[in-house]
Amino acid sequence: MNRISHAASAAAALLLSSVASAQLTVSTMEPGMNAGHVAPNADIVLHFDRAIDLTALPPSSDDVTVFGKSTGPAGGDWSLENGGTTARFTPRDPFAAGEVVQVSVSNELLAADGSTPRSAGYHFEYRVRTRPNTLEFTYLDTINVRSHPSQGTRVYGGQASDLDDDGWVDLAIINQDTSDIRVLLSEADGNGSFAPFLTPPAQTGGTPSPNESCDMNGDGLMDIVTGDKTGATVSVLIGRGDGTFEPRVSYAMGDLPRGLAVFDMDGDGDSDVVSANANSGNLSIRRNNGDGTLGPRTNMQGGGTGEWGLASGDMNGDAIMDMVVGAQGSQRLIVWLGNGDGTFTQGGVLNNVDRVWMIVLGDVNGDGHLDVSTGNGGSSTGTIAFGDGAGNLTLGQIQPTGSFVVATDLGDLDGDGDLDWIISSFGGGRWTLYENDGTGQFTERELFQATNNPACALMVDIDRDLDLDIVLLDEIADDVVLFENTCPATGFCTPTANSTGTAAEVSITGSCVVAENDLTLHVGPMPGGFGFLFYGETQQAPAAVGNGFLCLTNPVFRTPTADSVGGVFSVELDLANPPVAGATVLPGSTWSFQGVFRALPAGGAQFNFSGGLALTFL
Repeated sequence: MNRISHAASAAAALLLSSVASAQLTVSTMEPGMNAGHVAPNADIVLHFDRAIDLTALPPSSDDVTVFGKSTGPAGGDWSLENGGTTARFTPRDPFAAGEVVQVSVSNELLAADGSTPRSAGYHFEYRVRTRPNTLEFTYLDTINVRSHPSQGTRVYGGQASDLDDDGWVDLAIINQDTSDIRVLLSEADGNGSFAPFLTPPAQTGGTPSPNESCDMNGDGLMDIVTGDKTGATVSVLIGRGDGTFEPRVSYAMGDLPRGLAVFDMDGDGDSDVVSANANSGNLSIRRNNGDGTLGPRTNMQGGGTGEWGLASGDMNGDAIMDMVVGAQGSQRLIVWLGNGDGTFTQGGVLNNVDRVWMIVLGDVNGDGHLDVSTGNGGSSTGTIAFGDGAGNLTLGQIQPTGSFVVATDLGDLDGDGDLDWIISSFGGGRWTLYENDGTGQFTERELFQATNNPACALMVDIDRDLDLDIVLLDEIADDVVLFENTCPATGFCTPTANSTGTAAEVSITGSCVVAENDLTLHVGPMPGGFGFLFYGETQQAPAAVGNGFLCLTNPVFRTPTADSVGGVFSVELDLANPPVAGATVLPGSTWSFQGVFRALPAGGAQFNFSGGLALTFL
């Protein structure tokens, strides 16, 4: 977390405030409100209508905060420009691909003339771009989170967030039957791998369900809040920065909290908590005391019956956070516009949306306004509702899919600047990926079959290659299933075993998008020493050469030699500068690769071949 400090003395502040004539105003922000496809290292620039009082760097208060939903509180440097009327934040580390970044200006920020912002403060959000890719996904791994095969946990949801502050996204799996969170820390190896879950698991209130990542106490570390069904509570778990949490603190809410939103509703710069309570038929609100503890509960009507789904975002562009409620009993969506003081005024209502189970917000049609996606638990559908930027909704697409839809998730999986859609069908036993055409119209692209019954999907960059991968959570099997967003790839040519006792294969990191030019090929396992790659556009029947088989035919090109490290050699393929004439890789072409390496210890020929991998480039 990074903060702008109002370090002027108390006496000077009092003197200046007596002559202040108006409120400090944020006129514009860069990137803009609800902007999408923003560079991961983009500066954040706040333009004020007067000079800010900034007498010390780095910042030391919580008057301005920057938070990534995946990476957490952001470190970086603030500077003032244009006579102090422009504040620029330069992040120390890039934000994660596809994550939502939140920028909050509290109502206590002090201007040079002693004025402060409106009581509501200002809140902005934008989404980080993902690089182009092909919507081709390679299965990586399945991680079961049971302590024993016979002891089911009932995985119900998860957070993809950096819990140990190492720059890599971890997974926090929310479990209903065991009432806990099981944390899988990233192994930070670029391969999308995770260590076994930490023990003991972090306990929550009874039967946790919805959950949100946040920094509740402003210590710069990631926390998690859960809504607990049977406990009728929310649980606040303060992160220690190593993947573990302080013992939970639970707070009574309404009966059967099924929706959860965590955001600053009163402009003081910290995160407050709201739950949608299905049996109570209302919303419960607890405001943050500023230290991560929650104040007294207040209740408000949600605008329907059986309030279930809940999400927060700025629906009318006034830089104040609003809420969208899905009421199952009355089958409607209700927008509640924030007043900036912890209260809300009802906005637009959209009827006939079936029984909303889950809500996720995002700009799906590229008009700069937040839209609403829902998973409808009473039917076999998901719904898209378009926001007009004034707090009203109109019905867009109703998407039939498998039965008993329990989750909706949005993310730019192909890097084209619009948000794609995954719907989780518990009854249908599958996750379905729908591709956005840029206007908020979706077509089915791929089905992922579940072992048992899906809970939800997480779209997150687990290998830090700047595109979104997919993490699928199976509620009944208690599985976490990992798919890597990668190139269209096909294996060919069966390799022979080498002196490691295994057969070497080709794998890749980076993209098959020619314009990205960041493809690296890896060959292993293999004996120590060195190797290189043959590559070309034409395959042949396996021909015995050396200790293995060559399955390429002329013209064949060769990469530079690379040393083996840990039994693997790696070669960066420079698509912009091919090594020889004729080796130019063009979009739409398919090239085949085989590794060649020394086959020590001695015996037969002194070299061997890996299996082959054919890649189609974009």
